[in-house]
Amino acid sequence: MTRALVKPCIHVSAALLLAALGPACAGRRSYAKHQFVLEATRPASPARQRHDVVLAVRGFTIDPVYDGTGLRYRKGESEYESDFYNEFVIAPQVLLGSQTRDWLSRSGLFQNVLEPGSLLEPTHALEGNILVLHGDFRGGKAPRAVMEIRFFLIAIQSSPPQVVLTRDYQASQEAQAPTAGALVAAFDRCLEQILAALEEDLGKVL
Repeated sequence: MTRALVKPCIHVSAALLLAALGPACAGRRSYAKHQFVLEATRPASPARQRHDVVLAVRGFTIDPVYDGTGLRYRKGESEYESDFYNEFVIAPQVLLGSQTRDWLSRSGLFQNVLEPGSLLEPTHALEGNILVLHGDFRGGKAPRAVMEIRFFLIAIQSSPPQVVLTRDYQASQEAQAPTAGALVAAFDRCLEQILAALEEDLGKVL
């Protein structure tokens, strides 16, 4: 299916924009931007078993439709909007890669999860490709955060390197209000759902 991304617009849905900017701004035009991060909170319990694996989480890639900091809204089958006023503080692929690295580091599943620039030699590498990252506003229903990430786990010390795991992880969560902040909070829940499933699968294949 061909997806068309319309040019970034300086006016999004009135309900979303006014709710995001607050009642004080409802009667006048505002050019203030709101910036958001993505955060996934992992439960405190560690993984059942630690594996003798040194993991490098490589930089994530992203589908061109979602490449940019502005929040994306799906308004129709092939219609998308980029929000000029509400955006991620940095590129979403960087945020998602960082959150994935932090989650897996806290899992206790690995001997080590390397930070970028580490001089340690990894045994495995995790790659991620963000396939979907938008708020779904179709059908007049409550907006939903939709996220899909394809992960690859590669045993890089094998000769040749071998793909140990490849899988697409999908999640969808309803936003609790028609605001940008509520949509980002729903993205956070999507990410937690995806990373919990990824951690479980990594524990099995390792």
